[in-house]
Amino acid sequence: MPENATTAEVDVFARMRRRLTNIAAEAYRHPLDKQATATLRAVPGFEYAIRKLSRYSLEQILYLEMCASAVKVTPKQCSRIYRLLEEACAVLDMPAVPSLFLTQNPIVNAFAMGRENPTVVLHTGLIEHLTEEEVLGVIAHELGHVHCGHTVYRLMALLIELLLQYGGSKLGIGDVFSIPLRASLLEWTRKAELSADRAAILVTQNPEVVFSALFKLTGGSPKIFAMMDRDEYLKQAEEYDHADVPRLDRFYKGLIEAGKTHPIPVLRAREVLRWGASDEYRTILGGRYAQREKNGTVLVASGATPDGHIACPSCGEETDANAFTFCTNCGADVREALAAVRDEMIGDSRNESEGTDG
Repeated sequence: MPENATTAEVDVFARMRRRLTNIAAEAYRHPLDKQATATLRAVPGFEYAIRKLSRYSLEQILYLEMCASAVKVTPKQCSRIYRLLEEACAVLDMPAVPSLFLTQNPIVNAFAMGRENPTVVLHTGLIEHLTEEEVLGVIAHELGHVHCGHTVYRLMALLIELLLQYGGSKLGIGDVFSIPLRASLLEWTRKAELSADRAAILVTQNPEVVFSALFKLTGGSPKIFAMMDRDEYLKQAEEYDHADVPRLDRFYKGLIEAGKTHPIPVLRAREVLRWGASDEYRTILGGRYAQREKNGTVLVASGATPDGHIACPSCGEETDANAFTFCTNCGADVREALAAVRDEMIGDSRNESEGTDG
């Protein structure tokens, strides 16, 4: 979509995008996110506690703060941005349109929070730096967090961080407890971003748009954008990967990544392009994907079990057929084992299309 696209042109692009009716988050959730989320959910009382905290504390505080000091996007206020929100919700078949606010901040950023009544916040710096379609991708990324249930865990991460800071300074709670917990939550937040990026790809239905947004955010300045080269940027990811060989470099990489809330930018951008070129992505756009339980069925290939799992050829355990990367039990690469399933799904989708056209 051109940066200066008219409203009519925006409507045309919207009509061209496939609606992913009743799509389940598990259809595109990144396998690393699945593992990390399962670990968090296994903590006794964790989900119950955050549900209560989300409903009665920070979720409402955030909404009231935004109402008081930011601009709420509505059909009558910042209507073009609201149309992007509606389009993203329509593609992901969200049950409701979350609240969206614009807050005056030159730092290019966005976030989503809340479970019962989720709220998405965009910084004005982001609106100024990105094209309209890239903004759509950012909104879709944040909706991906909502769709995947990330917002409830992100809220817990914030609450625990505050409690650890208070406990460390006021209650004498040592790093023996705070460091491992903080590290685990940061690792989860990094993995969750990978699923949200996939949601952005599914909504824009153009991986290059999501890549360009991440590409720009790395540079951070419109003047630098014009001088940046896509291929040279991707080479940085390869250079970073090559640091895996020496032990000292692996240690350095661990230090670099440990304190971050988001994945390494160059690797994240490359992952966007890789998934956007995958059979998994094309299969979803072809209309074959796991659906939400309220529909009562889950669409899978006949090579998978009714709940969307296949047997790992390495350990023999069932692994999620929506992962398309590695076994979620033993970590073995199962792409070859899943190739037949993918081919069948793609073939079925094509046959259905041909049958419809005929």
